[in-house]
Order: sequence, then structure tokens, then C-alpha cells
Amino acid sequence: MKKLLMPLVLFSLMFQQTLFAEGESRDRAGAEWVEKTLKSLSLREKIGQMMMVSFSGEFANFGGERFAETRRRIEKLGLGGFTLFRGEANSIAALTNEAQRLAKIPLFFSADYERGLRMQLRTGTPFTTNMGVAAAGDPEAVYRQGKIICAEMRAIGANWLFAPVADVNNNPDNPVINIRSFGADPQKVGEFVAAEVRGVREAGCLATLKHFPGHGNTAVDSHIGLSTIPADANELNAVELAPFKTAILSGVDSVMTAHLAVPNVTGDSVPASLNPKITTDILRKELKFDGIITTDSLEMGAITKNYPNGESAVLAVKAGADLVLFPPDVDAAIDAVEAAVKRGEITESRLDESVRRLLSAKYRLGLTKNRFVDPARVNELVEKPENVAEANRVAERSITLLRNDGRVFPLSKDAAAKTLFVVVAADDDAQEGASLAPEIRKRVPNARFVRLDPRSTPDEYARVLDDAGKSETVLLAPFVKRTAGKGTVALPENQAAFVKRVLAAKNDRTMVVAFGNPYMIRQFPEAKNYVVTYAVEDVAQLALVKALFGETPFRGKLPIEIPDLFRVGAGIAD
Repeated sequence: MKKLLMPLVLFSLMFQQTLFAEGESRDRAGAEWVEKTLKSLSLREKIGQMMMVSFSGEFANFGGERFAETRRRIEKLGLGGFTLFRGEANSIAALTNEAQRLAKIPLFFSADYERGLRMQLRTGTPFTTNMGVAAAGDPEAVYRQGKIICAEMRAIGANWLFAPVADVNNNPDNPVINIRSFGADPQKVGEFVAAEVRGVREAGCLATLKHFPGHGNTAVDSHIGLSTIPADANELNAVELAPFKTAILSGVDSVMTAHLAVPNVTGDSVPASLNPKITTDILRKELKFDGIITTDSLEMGAITKNYPNGESAVLAVKAGADLVLFPPDVDAAIDAVEAAVKRGEITESRLDESVRRLLSAKYRLGLTKNRFVDPARVNELVEKPENVAEANRVAERSITLLRNDGRVFPLSKDAAAKTLFVVVAADDDAQEGASLAPEIRKRVPNARFVRLDPRSTPDEYARVLDDAGKSETVLLAPFVKRTAGKGTVALPENQAAFVKRVLAAKNDRTMVVAFGNPYMIRQFPEAKNYVVTYAVEDVAQLALVKALFGETPFRGKLPIEIPDLFRVGAGIAD
């Protein structure tokens, strides 16, 4: 036995030494490329590498007017990358290839694909929201989700994911985070965040924690104005920072700073994105994070209302940011940072630190060897059936039954035929409820549907209320979409009043299914039958219908607390 073991041990040691040597060689080659490239850059080119602006994925002729500004930003300004918005998968693949062809140094292409490409595009695997994934209860599901999202990103030319969201949503009135968070338990949020980071990085993309130091405990949307977190140092450390600490230890690539103030920690109202007391002192020094620090968009109201364009870029760099995201005027931002260096306010060596981090990340992504994608493979790699099935399974496990006092769930087909289904859409968005009706009618062809939205008149509300009173059972499906700049996640007052009037008429026989904001029940706490889906998208609508008719069980557990009503972990399993 010893004679057999010895060759195996020697082989294992030799194999490990070979891997170590290959790793050392790659690291050495990467460091050499970074230093050689850094030395080749002028001051303005270094600053350009630290800037990122938006990039439309809509079709554009490469020689046409719509692509001309992108060409100028690559060839004249030497920007380090772009953030993708909108478009279509095949178009984006063609556009990113052309942009990479024009660039002296490979480009980053980032994206806010928190729940996949579908967050911006019409194609891609349709995942539910982070809160929905957490309600389903399996961190390995978000690990797989991270891998799928990155694989689809790389197929279209994107390489840097601005996710996962590491915010602890402990304020039910938060209008900007809400269902983007994994929940209210800092340890659980950290577990899910670290799992997603692992999946994203294994699939070959940069992962980003946001929004540092934590955007959950505020009722102000930073797209509109400056948010404030009331925590002191102890509270911040125990709650907001906990998920960031966990994920930083897991090896995350970047952290996005938020446009919010923490006056009880810093003693001022300077937003974290421009504040060295947070960016440098807490993130760099206390948490020992040595990856890329990026600001949130400098186009947001919290910044533009208080800091001129050039000043915000300079302050971000001075605070410790490596990447300045969406300066309102990128030319002016580059000019302002260059002027700050020339007057000695920022040292060029300080810029070199940031550019090294950015170039090193580009090397790790493999962009120095191949910066292009194969457009012919987009339709093969994006929206694979097995990935769509995985996303549907997670959404189905997320549906959470919180009250069933009237014993109305699940709904039989006979009962559904006597039910009035009412979509109450807070926004004028035709997609809200668009899948609900056809899916229910597949099972109950004569099902009765009506839709109320901001265009509906008082007379229409009155007619539906009268019809509801005559129906044996009513299902109310309020849709509240979380939208940047909207400033609220509440159901509009007139619609909430309508829900309450239906409940007053027949509460036991009225089902309320909240699409989007799970905290909606605070506006009508008397509801006796209440389900939350955590999302407004088709994937949640399909999952709800299956649970409604008993085709899949209600298995979700609430990952947040709904004050005075439900604790974390609530959920009736059938």
C-alpha cells in the first residue's frame, strides 16, 4: 500500500507545484502588462480610464450619427468603459465588438442586470427579484443565478455586473431598494450576496457590491435627493456593513458607493460617494478592501443638486474612487480632474493606483487576449431553456402566503369561474397583469377580468366596486413597480381606498395578491387573505397562477419584517 501511495503523493505535489507555477506566471505576465500599459498613458488618458458613461444598446450604424459620440469618447477621450442600457442582445453584441475594435485599451462594459438581462432587455433569463430569491430560501439558487447572468452578459460583450445589492432593507418605506434587497436580516443578506458574488466571478465577470455603506434604512430616493442613514457607528457596523464584510471576504471585485450621508458616523452631510471618511477610512482602511471602488451615477439628484459636474468628479477621486460613473458632462469631468492634478490637489501617483486596479481587472477578465464576442452564438447562449426553467422554479418557490383566514387558497377552477379578477396597476404599464389574465384563462376560459390604472375614472372604480359586491369571490392584484426617481412604493391613495372598500364589502371572500412591494398590506391591514410575489414581472405572474390553482405549493418565507403584522420568516406552507 505504501508503495502505491508514494507515487500518488509525489504526483499530487508535482501537480500542485505546476499549478502554482502557472499561476505565478499569469500573475507576472498580468503585472507586466499593467505596468507597461500604465507607462504608455498620458495624464488625460489615465483620467479617461477612470470615467464611465452610458451606452445605448439600440441599433446604430457604425458610420452614422448615433454612433459618432461613442466613437469620439473612445478615440478622443480614451474612456475606460461604458454602461449598457436598453437595446437587444444581438445588437449589443455587434455594438460592443465595434467599440472594442476602436479602443486602444480593452473596454469595460458594465450593466445593472441585477435580475438578469431582462432588467433592461426583452431577452434573457427572466429571474425574479432578489427579495423573491431570498423568500425561496436557497443561497445556492442565487449562486447559479449569478453564473447564468454572467454567461449571458459575456455572450453579448458585457463583463462587469453592477450587482449584487448588499443593502439590508430595514425601512418599509424605502422607495429605491425595497425588493432589490435580499431582506432585513444582515447575516442572511450577507449569505445570499456572497453566494451571488461567487457565481458571477466563477463565470468570468466582475461582481459589485452596492450601495456602500448601505442604502436600506432610508425613505429618500437618492435619484431625487440626498438620502440620510440615521445609524451611529455601532448600528452601521452591526447592520448595514455586515453583508459587505461577508462578501468582501469572499473576494468581490468592486464596491459601489452610495449618494447618502451618515452624519452620526462622519459628523457631516457629505455623501459617501464623495466622502473620504467613508470611501477611504471605512471601506479601504477598516474593511481592508483593495478592489475597485466606483461611485454610483453622478447624474443622480443627490449629486447634481449640490455639486457642479466637474467638482463632483474631483471630490469622488479625492475621496478614493477608482471609477467615476456617469459624470453629467464627461469632458468637463476630465478637464476638472486634470486641473486638480496640475494644481497639486490630486497627485498623479494617486491616479496611478486607480488605473492599476482597473487595468488589472481587465487583464483578469481575459480582455487582453480576446475582447470580442461571437455574434453567431448569442441565440445559443442567451435564454437557454434549462436556465429559464431554473428561474421559473425559484420564482415558484418564492410565492409567500401570509394570510388565508377565508380558506380561499388554493382556488378551485369552479371557484375561479365565480371570481372577479381585478388588476389594480399603480402605473400606466400594460405589462402589469399582462400574463395573469391569459394564464388564468388557460385554466378557466370564462374567467372575468378587469383592469384599473391611473387612467381609470371614478365611474369605472364605482362600476368595478359594484361588480365586486355581486361576485362570490374577488381577487385583487395590486401592482406597484419600484422605479428610480418615483419616490414611493405605496399604492396610490385612491387605489388603496378602493381596495379597502372591496374588503369592507366582503373581506372573507377577497384575495389580495401583492405584486411588487410586499409591504402593501400596511395600507389595508384588515385583509384576511394575503399573498406576496415580490415582483411585477411575467415570471412572478406565472408563478402566482400555479400556486393559486394548487399546481405548486406555497413555500415562500418572508425575508423582511412588515411592522406590526408579520415577522421575518412568516409564511403559510401548504
